[in-house]
Amino acid sequence: MTLAVNNRWRWLWVIFLVAGCGGPAKTGVDLKSEAIAFNDAGYQYYRQSRFDLAQGKFEKALDYNRLIDRREGIAANLNNLGVIAQAQGDPAQARRRFQEALAVNRERGDPAALCETLNNLGRVYQEQGRLPEANAAYLEALDQGRQLPPGPLLALTLTHLGDVARGHKDYMLALNYYHQALMADTGAKDPRGQARRQERLGRTFLDLKDYDRAEGYLKEALSEFRRLQETDGIAATLKDLTLLALARGDRQEAELNGNLLLGIYQARGQEQEAQELKALLKRSKGR
Repeated sequence: MTLAVNNRWRWLWVIFLVAGCGGPAKTGVDLKSEAIAFNDAGYQYYRQSRFDLAQGKFEKALDYNRLIDRREGIAANLNNLGVIAQAQGDPAQARRRFQEALAVNRERGDPAALCETLNNLGRVYQEQGRLPEANAAYLEALDQGRQLPPGPLLALTLTHLGDVARGHKDYMLALNYYHQALMADTGAKDPRGQARRQERLGRTFLDLKDYDRAEGYLKEALSEFRRLQETDGIAATLKDLTLLALARGDRQEAELNGNLLLGIYQARGQEQEAQELKALLKRSKGR
């Protein structure tokens, strides 16, 4: 999901919001500035997980953008409200907001905006287990993304298609999509994106029990995530490496990676994940 601030994209780990929107004003120019200010404030509340406050700011921004018929801002606000609804556990509302944004972006004919919104919509379907609908949204997003230079939107779309393929246990197709995404990241000189795709590739080779290749990709990803100090990526890769060690029967390595991951979960207050990890390590110890 996305937030575009002053026409610059802001990128977040598996969702985007779009920044740029605002408050009362006397002229169209003032309304645009106020809309942008409100939308930026909403983005800051979103980052703090203060979703009700973020929603209020985005709704104000949407009101002002509609008054001056600023289509780019309207679509951005609708996308952001969809992200908030998804974060609040309301997929029906999220889907409605994304579909509204999609209708506006179809009128605008902006490939980047269309790609972004279709990815957002596909993500809602995917989280509901509606994989055929998710896949259709991602394939349409891919058509739009192919019109753009190699970059994060194209790589994200290919990754989502890989995730759907992996959900269907079509691992060869998943690998194909992830490799294409990695090439897009490489072309865009995006090390964070490359690490994300390497983690996905490692996870898929783990599914295929190709442990050597899984280890190679996962260790590269972990090294880059640590360099970037990206906690989500570190946690995801440590989980993969823990599962890899358990699959190999390497109890010592599993404990090492598992304890590092447990520390992250506890520091972030992820109690459910911490308990599930403890149970996994305990079960494996008794084998």
